[in-house]
Amino acid sequence: MTSPAAQAAAPMLSFRSLVKKRGSFALGPVDVEFNVGVSALLGANGSGKTTFMQLAAGLIAPDSGSIEHSSRAENRTVSAAGFLPQDFSGPRRPRVRDYLRFIAWCRSGGGLRIRESDIDDALSAVDLADRADSRIGTLSGGMVKRLGIAQALLGDPGVIILDEPTVGLDPLQRQEIRILLQRLGEQKTVLVSTHLSEDVAATAKNVVALHGGHVVFSGSTRALAGDDAPGRPGAEAVERGLIALIEGRAAHA
Repeated sequence: MTSPAAQAAAPMLSFRSLVKKRGSFALGPVDVEFNVGVSALLGANGSGKTTFMQLAAGLIAPDSGSIEHSSRAENRTVSAAGFLPQDFSGPRRPRVRDYLRFIAWCRSGGGLRIRESDIDDALSAVDLADRADSRIGTLSGGMVKRLGIAQALLGDPGVIILDEPTVGLDPLQRQEIRILLQRLGEQKTVLVSTHLSEDVAATAKNVVALHGGHVVFSGSTRALAGDDAPGRPGAEAVERGLIALIEGRAAHA
């Protein structure tokens, strides 16, 4: 029997020799693992981030290799992964709880049953319990993003995949989302795609950087930043580290 310590250390999301081709572009082969905590996916436009996120969320299938979700392997009554697309907005007229009920109904089946109490838990997790009866169209931009995260939490997935969760938000709303990501990362594997080095510095323990469809870095945020100061590395150090990686890769090519 696997010990609790070994279970805690086991990766929740693993890419094994994964390759995905889209026209003339190819992602991979990719071999990376994600454990409990917040990890950031970085890279310039065209690096393969969108393809990577869609593969992780199960929206598209790899051409070769595999993706493993240990949460699904251990318990088939939970979702493998929850996903927040970058352009999430939600319909305006439905009430928050009714919308989540519809999403829960869509996802229930095949051994997975999402109950009313699961909806309550998702709303509480994103601090929207007091807006359960509000129409989505009355929510602020930050609340809508939190609703998007709530729908990703339905089914209690061990892996949460968020594509640009703070884009378009004001500084206070971004801070609310960052605090939420840190909280979720205490128990779940949270993979965040972002262009904002401030988000990485504030929330991510680890980073995977892509360039031209290849993983050019996979490790701690501190290692990417090369920051020896105590505490979290700053946003400028994260940005410098990423730029140095990309420029070094381009020079090598």
